[in-house]
Amino acid sequence: MKSAHLKHLGAAALLMLSATAQVHASALFPSLPARTIGVQVKIQNFTPADAEQIKAAGFSFVRFGVWSDSLGAKTYQKQISDAFAAARSAGLPVLMTIRATKPLTGDLASAGEAFANAVSGLEQAWSTQLVGIEIWNEPDLDTYWPTGDFKNTFVPFMTAMCKTLQGKPQSTPLVGFGFARPPTAGSASTVALNSILGTYPQCLDAISYHPYGMTATQISNAQTFIQQNFHLPGVISEWGISALASNGGPEGQASKISAFIADVKKLNIPLTSIYEWKNSESGSNDREKNFGLLTSDGQSKPAQTAASTQLNAE
Repeated sequence: MKSAHLKHLGAAALLMLSATAQVHASALFPSLPARTIGVQVKIQNFTPADAEQIKAAGFSFVRFGVWSDSLGAKTYQKQISDAFAAARSAGLPVLMTIRATKPLTGDLASAGEAFANAVSGLEQAWSTQLVGIEIWNEPDLDTYWPTGDFKNTFVPFMTAMCKTLQGKPQSTPLVGFGFARPPTAGSASTVALNSILGTYPQCLDAISYHPYGMTATQISNAQTFIQQNFHLPGVISEWGISALASNGGPEGQASKISAFIADVKKLNIPLTSIYEWKNSESGSNDREKNFGLLTSDGQSKPAQTAASTQLNAE
């Protein structure tokens, strides 16, 4: 591995490396102001009023998902357009996460190429409003990877995507792959990244992951591992805490969100997105329904106040 020599660097050198990565990361997201924390919304119910509230709370961007295999439907195209219009109305840039939802058909190389073309089309349409484009969401979980066979099908698909995108220069930062857990030594995601980036080292501008349940120390270690092994900054594209009684209810949720934002600021994570702005009535259980900083009908929860206080603190 080309990063093997990093193992021999001293602590001071690693600190310098981290600082260098931070400068690089800041340059990667020119659409972001000094604050680098956003919040997730759903395109089907994201409104200009939401955008104004999100901006007032101190968030710097919104994250929402787009399904590549639904782009042919005019009603879906309008949902995307309306969501971008809502974000634009409050001056909020967008982290757009793109993935497919239907089983992959045909050969993986052709599927990866088709996906890359969808990514390019979306980038051309919305580049002026984008913080970045994130490729996929939690592919290391069978639920979100169309074949359910990450180990054998992810690399061929994404390698084909990277090859195709290489011939389509774009101005928007590309991050991937929204892993459910950060890459670690010997993990399936690390093996996949080594293969993909070994072939196309310029494909991604950052590695994204979701550190649910992780401590500040664990997140710091993940950031260091990513930088040392892939020579790219790590970004947090999703993290949240549900207001379940087992988490201390709404007050416990607020406390944990406040602590997380404080930790992220100390760690200088270049981009972080909180899950999520409003509760989701469509959630499959109580846990999934109660991640919001607001209730599903837009009433503020203690978590909103806690987040805003942290975001606006010097």
